[in-house]
Amino acid sequence: KFFSAPSSRLREFLTQICGENPEAMETKRIMYLKAAEEFKNAFGSKGEVIFTRAPGRVNLMGRHMDFMGGYVNPIATETEIFTFTQARDDDWVYLRNMDPCYEPNCFRIMQELPEEKIRDLHHWDRWTVKRFNEDLKRGVKRGWDAYVKGLLIYLQNYYRLNDGRFIKRIRGMNILVGGNLPARRGLSSSSALVTAIALAVREINDIKIPLGEFIDLVGFSEWFVMTRGACADHAAIMLCKRGYVSHIGSQPTDVSKVTHAPFPEDYCVLIVGSGFERPQDEETRNFLRVTAASYEIATLLIKDFYPEYASKIKWLRDVSTRNLNVNLSKIYEILKSLPVKADRDDLRSLVSEEYLDDLEEIFSDHKAPRDGYKVRQVALYGLAEAERAHVFPKFLRERRIGKILRLIKTSHDGDRVSKFTPDGKRLPWDTGQFSSDERIDELLEMIDEGRLEEAQLYWQPGGFERSIPPIDHLCDIVDYFMEGRAEAQIIGAGLGGDVLILTRKKDVDKLREILREKYFRFYGVKEEITMVSPGQGASIFKL
Repeated sequence: KFFSAPSSRLREFLTQICGENPEAMETKRIMYLKAAEEFKNAFGSKGEVIFTRAPGRVNLMGRHMDFMGGYVNPIATETEIFTFTQARDDDWVYLRNMDPCYEPNCFRIMQELPEEKIRDLHHWDRWTVKRFNEDLKRGVKRGWDAYVKGLLIYLQNYYRLNDGRFIKRIRGMNILVGGNLPARRGLSSSSALVTAIALAVREINDIKIPLGEFIDLVGFSEWFVMTRGACADHAAIMLCKRGYVSHIGSQPTDVSKVTHAPFPEDYCVLIVGSGFERPQDEETRNFLRVTAASYEIATLLIKDFYPEYASKIKWLRDVSTRNLNVNLSKIYEILKSLPVKADRDDLRSLVSEEYLDDLEEIFSDHKAPRDGYKVRQVALYGLAEAERAHVFPKFLRERRIGKILRLIKTSHDGDRVSKFTPDGKRLPWDTGQFSSDERIDELLEMIDEGRLEEAQLYWQPGGFERSIPPIDHLCDIVDYFMEGRAEAQIIGAGLGGDVLILTRKKDVDKLREILREKYFRFYGVKEEITMVSPGQGASIFKL
């Protein structure tokens, strides 16, 4: 009834999501009404029903660093995942999806729990790996319900005592999921699903966990499906505002420090499908772990080499002029002390006995890379990206769009594995050039000469190497043919997937033509371009 009969309450709710856009409001209303009818047909209409919605997110700056405590600068999408949820008197969870690609499923919360309380994040990491391998051996095929299982297991564990007793039991639910947020487009559709259901669980079970801590619980619950990210996506989905770019810290999520800068009204974000998905093989997963481990190795070495700063450093993000109270030259000196490349034996010989166990712990979740760990270039990328994320909202407020575009270009250069000419010819490319002894000496000389802006960390790419040649080519096409009016960078974890382009709205048609001719036809891939404007973060409504 709520969605079928227009009312001031419904209009207020839809205006918060869509703004003063009658067409968008009506589209949402009809979408919600159709789902409400399907929920009634599936589960009946008795009792209170919780409606929640969670948008996707696009992170404009601050990639690959949220799990090292870095800031992100996301916008919410106007597309979303929504749920209708009804509490049950048992611990059964019944799941249905408006999309027929996702089969109905059900499970009991208590039957999914580990034998003992999960003590900490490290324990959760090990248990989820063990559970994944057990499911693999039994031939259990994991579907979309695994995201919901992970959420409810982790939240129920929060209310479990060390002796195994529970101080709160998470109730079972009837859940219908719908939405128009496309999957596998780098928009965090899975995190939106988890967040939408988490909001309903929070309401139904009267969970009083502070919001920042709750966001972190929701984020780390996704480790159940073998991701190992942090919680910035979930924070963005909950905390973004329509028309704004949010500035959100992580490790932990501190809601009180979230700020917002206006997104330029004459610009938009395009999400472009590269046509090349990230491989799902073990070698690819191991590479993702190796680059992430390189951050941890760099952090450990810095603490070991500079004991005077060790107490101030927990995450790589803590190696900054602000936190250590040092000048920029010192940061470059610290970077130069790191090995350019090192295998495991090299690293064992470098660290003091105090940190050997920590080093072995870092090694334990992945296979050793054949060519060693590229410690210095990865550390430079992380520190530089943290600084790019730090200055991004300042440049936005000052409307220095030229500098914003340069940050995007520089950030992608740090992920590059290749470079192309305007006519599509591949050029030699050495990511290590940005972190060589010679380059760092050059940066130190710039500082001595007073050329401080040019030497700033945020203009240094570093080398994380999560791109692929076709994506590099796409980014080069945008840079060459849009003449400083647009720039592009990879989205998400990398090694395939989509590309983000910041461009003026009036240039969208021209950009489509350029990409159609010089990229999509060149590679023979399907044209997929989605325009995104900053939407409203997650919301909840009782029906």
